[in-house]
Amino acid sequence: MSDPAAKRRQLKAYIDSRKPLVVPGAGDGLGARLIQAAGFEAAYMSGFAVEGSLGMPDVGLLTLSEMARRAADMAAAIDIPLICDADTGYGNALNVQRTVREFERAGVCAIQLEDQQLPKKCGSMSGKRLVSIEEMCGKIRAAVDARNDENFLIIGRTDAVAVEGKDRAIERIQAYAEAGADMTMVLGPYKPEDVPRFAAASPKPLAHLNSESLTVPMMSPAELARAGVYIAIFPLALLLTATRAMQATLAHIREHGTTLDILDTKMVRWKTFNEIMGLPGIYAAEERYAAWSTAMEG
Repeated sequence: MSDPAAKRRQLKAYIDSRKPLVVPGAGDGLGARLIQAAGFEAAYMSGFAVEGSLGMPDVGLLTLSEMARRAADMAAAIDIPLICDADTGYGNALNVQRTVREFERAGVCAIQLEDQQLPKKCGSMSGKRLVSIEEMCGKIRAAVDARNDENFLIIGRTDAVAVEGKDRAIERIQAYAEAGADMTMVLGPYKPEDVPRFAAASPKPLAHLNSESLTVPMMSPAELARAGVYIAIFPLALLLTATRAMQATLAHIREHGTTLDILDTKMVRWKTFNEIMGLPGIYAAEERYAAWSTAMEG
């Protein structure tokens, strides 16, 4: 299914069903394809993973155009819905409107907007500063007004716990929902026992980040469902796992000068990788169109 509108309806139906939805994250098309191949119903584009894939820390160094381009690449690689980290919306309310249009054009199903001031930082890092509730609500209203597809979802995220405390975080997500956000998200640090309180206070579905930074508690989908949360996003798992595997392989090459002895234990075979990338479909298309060209020439 390559129709973005159909994917958006599919994602909204998942969320409305209140069944646990587990959404692994990645920063490129390879990760997105692996998420789909593993049988997950949706994928997440992590800003941390995108910047990491380019050798950068997650401190907002990339532009809207760069992030939207990566989102388009990831959305085109898969047939499942893609949720994207859109940072602060890359500026003020007017910038947010362009952000929505660019991500919607890219085939994305939902974007997450956070209430940090520029320059922003990863939500698990220290030194964050927030915009006012009023400014963030204006950005969310601008996002809602800019979308062409009502099923393109806006997630209003607050980083207020670390800056202003939990009560203020609740005040913010309630205001963001009132401004039109379709979902909310609360960044930490906080404990598992805080999650039911956030979920009960949020007028819209609460999405939870299961990040290995552990500033937000790692909770299973079943634990989250009991707390009233049905969307569990794993933004960093693939990136951190891949980094560890690449370090190990580089150390092996340096020590042994070969990878023949780890081909079947630590690596995906070349043929298997090409199958994951869809090469058999490319070959099938070549044969089909080559035959058509030959017939036309005859």
